[in-house]
Amino acid sequence: MARIIYALSGQGRGHASRVIAISDELRKSGHEILFCCGGTSKQVLESLGERVLSVPALQHQVNGNKLRPLHTLYRNFQYIINRRKIVSRLAVQFAAFRPDLLITDFEAFSSRAARHLKVPVISFDHQHIDTETRYTLPPHSWIDAVITAFTIKLIAPKKPECILISSFFYPPLKKPRRTTLIPPIIRTAVQNITPHRGEHVVVYFNQSEGTEQFLEILSKIKKHFVIYNFGTPLRADRYGNLEFKKPSIDGFLHDLATCHSVICTAGFTLISEVLYLGKPALVMPNGGILEQTLNAIFLQQSGLGAGIIDRSVTVQDIHTFLDTCPVYEARLRSYNACGNSDAVMHIQRILAKIKPTMYPKSAVSRRRKAKASVPGQLAKPRIAPA
Repeated sequence: MARIIYALSGQGRGHASRVIAISDELRKSGHEILFCCGGTSKQVLESLGERVLSVPALQHQVNGNKLRPLHTLYRNFQYIINRRKIVSRLAVQFAAFRPDLLITDFEAFSSRAARHLKVPVISFDHQHIDTETRYTLPPHSWIDAVITAFTIKLIAPKKPECILISSFFYPPLKKPRRTTLIPPIIRTAVQNITPHRGEHVVVYFNQSEGTEQFLEILSKIKKHFVIYNFGTPLRADRYGNLEFKKPSIDGFLHDLATCHSVICTAGFTLISEVLYLGKPALVMPNGGILEQTLNAIFLQQSGLGAGIIDRSVTVQDIHTFLDTCPVYEARLRSYNACGNSDAVMHIQRILAKIKPTMYPKSAVSRRRKAKASVPGQLAKPRIAPA
């Protein structure tokens, strides 16, 4: 069976959720998986006992639900100017593992290391929905589209074997010969839970800085809101209808499965899981992040939820959403999108076509050095139950 390095972005938990679900399925087929990432993804994987090749995580900076480009550049500048050193180190570590394939979920450095070793690459993410499909944008998003295209060109692999895009919407492809749209990847825990309709509304923002006014708006609505990733504000008792909860994977999933509806930023993985569980969603994309803008636009067009794009939310917006939830719920009864099996099938097809990578003898002599520099090596890979 194949030896696969699975690299992923370190931004948030969404990438890790998708990658864990797919790697579990690949391991059932006997493939050996080694992960490569940094940031939150590295923390999640190592907490599960996985061995992870450490790499700096490029992360965008958001405040007040808007992307801050200069802060983002400052946050990542040291990694950009040192990219050659990072790639060279990764190439040595990759050679020690001797992979047959690299799968990258929008990780910036791994595909460069794989190209150096002539290892085949599959690009598998949601971000390519921005550049590989055709759609219509409002004029105020055109600049975001240009910046996004430039960013994806910098991060994405140059000549992958194929591009797989996980999505809950399916716009026309620009290059269908090399690109495939796949339904959302749903983690096993979400597939196994039985949802039912409660009365609380789950609220989640990927960054809570600068969103104090939003809490004031929620406090004016006669509904119980369960809020994650906001911390606990000063004088939280003044918000009688708001319940602030600490991060908890199991607790969040339980609240999600038993909620009335969801209000959140427009991250792809969370929207996919919310729709899978049959919950209406009101999404507010991070301003300046085209992927989230598209998620909100197509969610509205599908009639499965609502979006507030490029403006501040109002009390009336939330009342309108809550009043329309029965309509969304009726449409969600026929929605059942899970692309896990499709994704594995496409990966298996690529594995059957590619030729074995020929590694130089010098790579073998560097094996011990590279292995010693791999963090988290005390933990053995977690094998998914059959």
